[in-house]
Amino acid sequence: MIFDFDGTIADTFAAVVSVLNSLAGEFGYRVAEPAELPALRSLRPVELAQAIGIAWPQVPGLVARVRKEMARNMAAVAPFSGIPEALAGLRERGMRLGILTSNSRGNVETFLAHHPSLTFDFVSTGSGLFSKQHRLKRVLSRERLTPSEVCYVGDEVRDIEAAQAVGARMIAVTWGFSAAQLLAASKPEHLISNPAELLTLV
Repeated sequence: MIFDFDGTIADTFAAVVSVLNSLAGEFGYRVAEPAELPALRSLRPVELAQAIGIAWPQVPGLVARVRKEMARNMAAVAPFSGIPEALAGLRERGMRLGILTSNSRGNVETFLAHHPSLTFDFVSTGSGLFSKQHRLKRVLSRERLTPSEVCYVGDEVRDIEAAQAVGARMIAVTWGFSAAQLLAASKPEHLISNPAELLTLV
């Protein structure tokens, strides 16, 4: 079972919103107000960028800055409630666990260092924002895994699309960045709202 990191393992939503709002003046987009966050979670990335005025060519540079600024916050980021218990239960069932994320290795390592009970067999970081399928394919090759042996767990449409592109099963989670209805529209094999459901599916 391979996990996305932000919004799936680590509860980084509030920190990411804070960083994005702090960079609004520099990148020329507007601040996202708390009342509109539920609506923004229902938008695909291009729509979200349009809604708050981010010029699409700026997105790669903005993402890089967000990762850099997030380094200051990672020590305070907690795992989602129920994640430690779910991961321990998966371990007990003999599952190998991995992380595949577009976040930086430094940010992930800082988080894991502050939560030593969360252990993974491998961590792959720095995948492109919209090229996760290529990194996922390389991870499967490196770890000598076939798609039928793997389930990817993530909280965004691009996670679903990456799993579908390589032929792996997909569990989409609703506790992260994207709203349930947006995830459901991309037809993951499973859509769950509580980490304990991972154990039921296994």
